[in-house]
Amino acid sequence: MNKRENDLLMPALIAGALAGIISSIPFFHCLCCLWVLASGVLASYLAINRYSSHPETFNSGDALLAGVLAGIFAAIISVIIKIPLHEFYLNWTGRFLAAISRFAEDSIPDWESWLETARGRQTPLNLLLDLLLTSIIYAVLGAIGGLMGFSLFKPATGAKNETTIVQNPGDSQPGL
Repeated sequence: MNKRENDLLMPALIAGALAGIISSIPFFHCLCCLWVLASGVLASYLAINRYSSHPETFNSGDALLAGVLAGIFAAIISVIIKIPLHEFYLNWTGRFLAAISRFAEDSIPDWESWLETARGRQTPLNLLLDLLLTSIIYAVLGAIGGLMGFSLFKPATGAKNETTIVQNPGDSQPGL
């Protein structure tokens, strides 16, 4: 791993850990996509600040990579934190589906048996599948957040072109 990628690793780890923890907390996990987008923005911001000695070398590809890494770190941390909360999430989902079934006639059929089969089925294969799917989704969202962060916080590139365009006096309409 070269120095450039090393400079992106710590900002991505910080932002990903923050997003992974917040998106696993009950009731905050409803906005998990927002937290992952925000982690991409934060990782990009932290990486740009880390490049402050030579900001002109930081480009959109670096911001994209920082966002993807933040998303992957967020997914890993989120899945690890959700392991002990599995039963809580099943109870919460059961209450949610019961509330929906009271108001909607065409709700999910046989959802009670689906929840019963999900209880106690936290196998390593399910965890691996959850980690894989969460990593893919969070990596895409983190990449989008990284690009958003780059567009918000990108370093200034060179001197701005501040030449004024002189208007031809014959092009103007007198008297207006």
